[in-house]
Amino acid sequence: MNFNLLALGTIFLVIGLLLYISLPLYYPGYSTVNNVFKSNQGYVVVGPAQTVIVKNLSAQKGQAIIFLVLKGNANVSLLSSTGHPILDQQKEISIELNQSDYEIQIINLDNQTSNISFTYGLFNAQTISNFYYSLGILQTFLDVVILAGGAMILWYIISWFVTRRK
Repeated sequence: MNFNLLALGTIFLVIGLLLYISLPLYYPGYSTVNNVFKSNQGYVVVGPAQTVIVKNLSAQKGQAIIFLVLKGNANVSLLSSTGHPILDQQKEISIELNQSDYEIQIINLDNQTSNISFTYGLFNAQTISNFYYSLGILQTFLDVVILAGGAMILWYIISWFVTRRK
C-alpha cells in the first residue's frame, strides 16, 4: 500500500480546511468589511405585503452599497432621491452609486407580519469589487486543495479495499 498518498491527502485536506476556516484571521481587509457590516445591522417589523424605508443615505461617486436581508422573506429596493426605483432584488442589492441621495426599502413578501433583520455597507466600489474578486479566487483555490486531499484519501481507501479482496 502507498501510505504516501494517504499522508499527502490528509495533509492537503487538513491544511486546506484550516486555511479556509481561518480566512477572517489572515485575509487582508476581511475584518474591516466584517466590522462595517456588524456596525450597520438593523431589525424591522414589516406587515403583510407592506413596504418600509429602512435607510436614507447620501453617496459619493465611486461608492457602492451592499445591502443584505439576513432573516426574513423580503425584496430590497434602492430608490433614487426622486423616489424612482433603481434596483429591486430579492434579499440583497449590490450596486455602484453616483453622487446622490438614496432610500432603501424592504418589501415583505409574506402574507403575515415578518421580523426582518438586515445589514449593509457603503464601500469604495473598486476596493470592494477587488476584495470579493480576490477572495473568490482564494476560496476556489482552497476548495480545489480540499477536494484534492479528499480525492487522494478516497483513492487510497478504494485501492486498499481492492487489494484486500485479492
